[in-house]
Amino acid sequence: MMTTAIDLFEDVMEWLREHYSEYRFFTERDVVWTVQMEIGRVIRAEGLPYHVFNDYRVAPRVRADLVITDPNARIEVAAEFKYEPSHNRKVRLGGDIMDGKFPVVFWNDPSGSVGKDVVRVRDFVRNGWAQSGYSVFVDEGSYFSWREPFEGAKWLDWGGGVSVLRSSLGT
Repeated sequence: MMTTAIDLFEDVMEWLREHYSEYRFFTERDVVWTVQMEIGRVIRAEGLPYHVFNDYRVAPRVRADLVITDPNARIEVAAEFKYEPSHNRKVRLGGDIMDGKFPVVFWNDPSGSVGKDVVRVRDFVRNGWAQSGYSVFVDEGSYFSWREPFEGAKWLDWGGGVSVLRSSLGT
């Protein structure tokens, strides 16, 4: 049985959970790049008929952080990511990220936030732009994890103080 694009994405997210402590992320793009590289590696290793792209146009003036397409360029998976580094990484605490950078993400701002990503992913699928969609918010220091998750999303504990808010549709 061939691995579906959904299985591929799910497997790579599980791989990221298992290997998270081996990486040092600074921005959302670092997380997307790592996921994209691992998806690409699995595609090549298993000879899967998919392609993985970042910052991909799913509709006019609408882009997704990461997509997996089939050989006909149909978007099988579209994903949006957000990343909040641990606030313990502030320079004044001996860390490697400037204090003024925190918080990095907004929780619920209509112009761009964790909540907006949950809605965007829902729109990707409901508008027929993608077969399935995911929003993934990696909250490295669990700064936001006390908040009530958005409709259709749930908090996951990845261990080591890392919480992930995830939603999916069409899966």
